[in-house]
Amino acid sequence: MFKRILTYFVIGIATIVGMAFLLNLLMMLFVGGRQVTVPDVRGMEEVDAALILNDNGLKYEVVGEQFSVEYPESTVSLQDPPAGQVVKQGRKIVVMISRGGEYEDVPYCIGKPFRTVLIDLEEAGFYVGYVTRAPSEKGYPEEVLSTEPLPGHRAVKGSPVNILVNDGPRKARVLLPDLRNQSYIAVKMRLERLGLFVRESSLDDEFNPLRSRIVSHQPRAGSIVSRGDTVNVVITIDKEKRFSL
Repeated sequence: MFKRILTYFVIGIATIVGMAFLLNLLMMLFVGGRQVTVPDVRGMEEVDAALILNDNGLKYEVVGEQFSVEYPESTVSLQDPPAGQVVKQGRKIVVMISRGGEYEDVPYCIGKPFRTVLIDLEEAGFYVGYVTRAPSEKGYPEEVLSTEPLPGHRAVKGSPVNILVNDGPRKARVLLPDLRNQSYIAVKMRLERLGLFVRESSLDDEFNPLRSRIVSHQPRAGSIVSRGDTVNVVITIDKEKRFSL
């Protein structure tokens, strides 16, 4: 009796295993094969990328080219599906081939205020790398003295441009004059050349720096200020120019 039960048990287990195997085989036939993890082929030459994908049972198709700072010319710069995604064997992986970096002339920045140079570089497709400050009796604080690469030099778009900035005299202190009743724009340019920051508040609902004059300021006239200090000014529209524009 025990042997008969054991025989039935073994036959049952074998039947279940066989059915599971058959079901898995049918899934592979009708669903599309086993699943594989997409390898990372970015940075590889086109031939090497195709071989790696083929070894993993995946197809390969180039759909175009693109400029890339990160990946050298003639290598894969983009793939879809991305690396690490699990797909069915036989799936097509589309890739883009790098054309290398796009080149652009470094804009002329020498002699310009540092803040202006930040905008110029961004518009040209570059970004600021290292900023070095050096004291100088010539020029004015925050003036750009040099760049690396130099202006006009062709560099890869999206690469950094290092900047040397005038830090002004070592002991740059100035006696703040009376700024009241002066043109806001003229005063702002003058103070910024001394390395001071200007923060304004207006007495009018309309804010028009071109037509405004200074009513009061802090610190007051006669105060000693240093580079990096902030001068707070209160402005109002000049009555003589209120209706002139």
